[in-house]
Amino acid sequence: MRRIAILIVGLLAAFSAFGQAPAKGRGAAGATGASGAAAATPGPKAKSKAEAEAVVAMTKATDADAQIAAAENLITNFPTSDFKGTALLIEAEAYHTKRDDTKALAMAEQSYDADEKNFETDLLLAEIYSNTTKATDLDMTDKLDKSDKYAKEALDLLASANKPSSGMSDSDWNQGKKGEEARGWAALGFSAVLRKNFDDAKTDFQKSVDLAVNPLTMLYIDRAYLAAKRYDDAIAWTDKALAAASGNAQIAQYANSDKARAQALQKAQK
Repeated sequence: MRRIAILIVGLLAAFSAFGQAPAKGRGAAGATGASGAAAATPGPKAKSKAEAEAVVAMTKATDADAQIAAAENLITNFPTSDFKGTALLIEAEAYHTKRDDTKALAMAEQSYDADEKNFETDLLLAEIYSNTTKATDLDMTDKLDKSDKYAKEALDLLASANKPSSGMSDSDWNQGKKGEEARGWAALGFSAVLRKNFDDAKTDFQKSVDLAVNPLTMLYIDRAYLAAKRYDDAIAWTDKALAAASGNAQIAQYANSDKARAQALQKAQK
């Protein structure tokens, strides 16, 4: 899953020094002062070798089912783990990949309860609420309020977020950070469309694509406008998706199909 990448980098950095002893010779005083006390490394830590191995297993899981199994293993066997919130998030992402958003939301909400300062959890919750809510839902406003809350929290956290690992280059981090910010603005845009705040939606969507050009996101935007019967806007976004597709035949096929549908509906409306 594309969104797991930054998460995995953080996991690996968090316990890479597990079990390492202070260097001999200079003593700890050279790093911590005359007290000789070992310097504390901030962030989550594995409390045992077995727990560290369980975290490693999560980083190596390559498909949704394996990620769910690895996350459940850590949660079950190490219920007080510093990595519990992350494990729940990985499980939520896996269920989202499997298109089981009921379970994805349940896991993501638990992850949020375990760690309210993880922008990845905020973004997943914002995306699911904004992308699965329908204008006919009786609780539409409540769901969209949640989506907006999580999206705004994510953007606030990202504004001051540090690199998950010193081994990640500034360039890679800045690029990854822009991609995550784009997700937040897109979620706000989808919410605004459902609220029929179309000027806000236009602004939010533009901020998203300015940060990270993603033709798939553009297709979602065009379909949000289609559902709202904003056919001119839908057609404009299919054109943007086609321009950004860069030879991606599948994206082009979907975009052309969406455009034809929007044009037909627009014609029937007149």
